[in-house]
Amino acid sequence: MQRKAKGHRNLLERYENRLKDLDPELITPEDEIALKEAFIHAKEVFEPEELVSWFTVKAEPFYRSGSWKVLFPLYEELLGIAEKRLGPENPETASALNGLAGIYRYMGNYEEALRLFSRALSIRENLPDQPGPETGNTLSELGILYTLMERPEEALSYYTRALEIQEKFLSPENLGAVRTLNRMAFFYKGIEKPEKAEIYFRKALELLGKLLEQERDSRVVMGYKAGTLNNLGVLLAEMGKLDEAEDRYMQALELQEKVYGTEHPQVAQTLNNLALLYFQTTRYEKAMILYTRSLEIMEKFGKTEHTGFATTLNNLAGVYVQKGRHEKALELYTQALEIRERILGPDSPEVAKTLNNMGELYRILGQHKKALPLYTRALRIYETTLDPTHPDVGTTLNNLAGLHESMGEYETAINLYEKALGIIEKEYGPEHPYFKITRNNLLGLYEKMERSWRK
Repeated sequence: MQRKAKGHRNLLERYENRLKDLDPELITPEDEIALKEAFIHAKEVFEPEELVSWFTVKAEPFYRSGSWKVLFPLYEELLGIAEKRLGPENPETASALNGLAGIYRYMGNYEEALRLFSRALSIRENLPDQPGPETGNTLSELGILYTLMERPEEALSYYTRALEIQEKFLSPENLGAVRTLNRMAFFYKGIEKPEKAEIYFRKALELLGKLLEQERDSRVVMGYKAGTLNNLGVLLAEMGKLDEAEDRYMQALELQEKVYGTEHPQVAQTLNNLALLYFQTTRYEKAMILYTRSLEIMEKFGKTEHTGFATTLNNLAGVYVQKGRHEKALELYTQALEIRERILGPDSPEVAKTLNNMGELYRILGQHKKALPLYTRALRIYETTLDPTHPDVGTTLNNLAGLHESMGEYETAINLYEKALGIIEKEYGPEHPYFKITRNNLLGLYEKMERSWRK
């Protein structure tokens, strides 16, 4: 019996070596196998309390990487062990409930996630010396769940309660308050209150700054600061504060290169965001350099079958269009389309975006017969998967109208322009640039028709 236990310990140690310092962005199938094998031997080595604590730590990088197929059966088994051996009201049972609830949330089973999170919260709130940091963490997780369930008042209530607790336990080792501030920022961004979102991103950065004063070389804190700077940069760019957004991206990039090195998926993401900003400000050479560098990083780490890779291809193609390199742009659009169709399916709105872009390129090249089916398919996808009055529907109608105008089919173009105007005005109002562009397109067509009648 003692020899058997020693064998399990030796095997656990071997697999644990594989699980040391895992980067969530770079999880491999071999790492997933190591976690499953380590769990088998950990069950034989640890008492239930130790087992739950051990697994929660080892599962964290897999949790952050979204390795749900691996984690789900392990968390189910862990919960069964905790409930049977420790009892339904034990704090370690609450930890297992919390982990499994998060997986159900990702899988879209919100009711089961709510049941498990609520059980975990009830256990934790009834423990001595409460509220503790774990209680705050569960409240924050419930905030995300209620956001996904489109129950904003409850989401905000849970976030607020979580933050009140988590701020008391803030340290370089416990960043719960920072996570919740970021989540609250995304919450406000989601309900189209960007000014409020900006406040919460800045609060998170303020806390991270204080933590770095305590522990200047903390890679974890620097990583969170870089991520928050990146998130703020995206928000500021969307708000039109492009100069400040560029500063935030540059700060994020500097930190990420310090923490992860110059080649890492996190670096690639920030390069993408900064490249988009350069594109929007017509600095096409800089955008091309950064998009290309981002693609090289993702290729190095085998991230080519990934929606982010397809997005970068799509965006780089747009740069080549602006530079007049149409053949290269078409090659990249085609590659992006193939990846998006494989990963997301043929009727995804992301597929429609690339179809739209390809249609526009063919229109520029005067190849109307090739452009028409692409625009038509994009419009069908948008009208089927989104609301018929969604802005993307309006934009595609405007593009399709321009194509029919180029083909001399003026009556069809007028009908499409008018339909697009109605959608865009309803969404953005008559002062928005999109509305003005479409209205000017329609007015320009009327003037063209009038000139032709005079002749």
